[in-house]
Amino acid sequence: MPDNGRERPGRKRYIVYGLLFTMTLINYFDRTVLSIAMPVLIQQFALTPIAVGYLLSAFIWSYAPCQLPAGMILDRWGTRATAARCIAFWSAATALTGAATSFVFVFFTRLLLGIGESPTFPLAARAIREWAPVKERALAFSISGSGPAFGTAVSAITIAWLVSTIGWRLAFVFSGALGCIWVVVWLLVYRDPEEATWLPAAEQRMILAERSPGGTSDTDGMTLKELLSYQTMWGLFLVQGCVNYTQYLFLTWLPTYLVQSRGLNILHSGLQTGICYLGAMVLTIGMGRLCDHLLTPEAVRAGKRRYAVVVLAFGASVMVLAPYTSSETLLLAEITFSLACVQSVFVNTYSLTNDLLHAGKSIGTAVGWIQLGGNIFGLVAPIATGYIVAATGSFTSAFLLAGGLLIIGALITLTMTRRPVGAPLIPVAAVA
Repeated sequence: MPDNGRERPGRKRYIVYGLLFTMTLINYFDRTVLSIAMPVLIQQFALTPIAVGYLLSAFIWSYAPCQLPAGMILDRWGTRATAARCIAFWSAATALTGAATSFVFVFFTRLLLGIGESPTFPLAARAIREWAPVKERALAFSISGSGPAFGTAVSAITIAWLVSTIGWRLAFVFSGALGCIWVVVWLLVYRDPEEATWLPAAEQRMILAERSPGGTSDTDGMTLKELLSYQTMWGLFLVQGCVNYTQYLFLTWLPTYLVQSRGLNILHSGLQTGICYLGAMVLTIGMGRLCDHLLTPEAVRAGKRRYAVVVLAFGASVMVLAPYTSSETLLLAEITFSLACVQSVFVNTYSLTNDLLHAGKSIGTAVGWIQLGGNIFGLVAPIATGYIVAATGSFTSAFLLAGGLLIIGALITLTMTRRPVGAPLIPVAAVA
């Protein structure tokens, strides 16, 4: 059919969203495999709760400080090359964990995992800025951002079964192999929208016209020093940290919490963890679609997506009820809703960063910065939880601490993320 400029754009850009979804799925699959196998490793290596906390946090020790360098490398290498190299690296590190013979060996391979995984979310933000029309940015981030929930859910069930049947070592090898397969598919499919020959002309025109001005090819990038001269970047840094604390509390300790505090076996705890994350995935996509529906383009440009962050952070704090809930069904519902709100906060903080950042070429560095904040707090979460459990014999104080940080994060969002980055400042009244 002739290209008359009036045909309806297709939805082949969703192929890219799907690739980002599977990338973050595998990312969390590889993170979670240790958490699921941990009850077995505790017995095999005679680990104390404090040692478990350090081991579960090991990948964050390298992941957090690598956020900024990873974002800068991403802005230099580009989306396609960065993804292929880093995912191949972290997949090899995951598979190598299966050969571990000691605490130190596992700790080392998790450090390698953190290095390889560090560009993941800056990479997703850059790809979405390149491919997603502004009007569906939260949906694109929701699809990508639901990958962690689905990956954790699938790994909780799959790895629990593998550990119970063929052993924890082959479970790590299986997990690492998934990433290698993804790299092959990525290299065959992914291109910038200007170069993707499989993209229909009408859809290509629509993407280029309706995404952020300049995509990521604009020449007016900002240095890290320039970015950090804006209060908004510090606000996003702190918000990401306050919310990410809860994310890592669940990611690292939830299976063990269900075994030790709720009396479940490893297979049952894996199943319950999987149910929570599957439910959170569905809710996350729905919440992202709702945010896109409620926010007009004018509201997006004014930074009003921050109100969604506030509401969702308060919603996530429902997890403080978990230690006081005796019903298993209600407990799962509380954890599922909290996880969905946490994931949706990330969806909206990444989207808000794209909304407020006018220098698209620096998106990798900007998201790397807020990821650094998130993972400094994330590094603390499993360690602090280990000390709290060792000192009190329960998880109650750990849950209360996480809930308090969520509320602090909501307040920071209201007060510190009100101005655009890299553009002339507009009156606060205009963005209120």
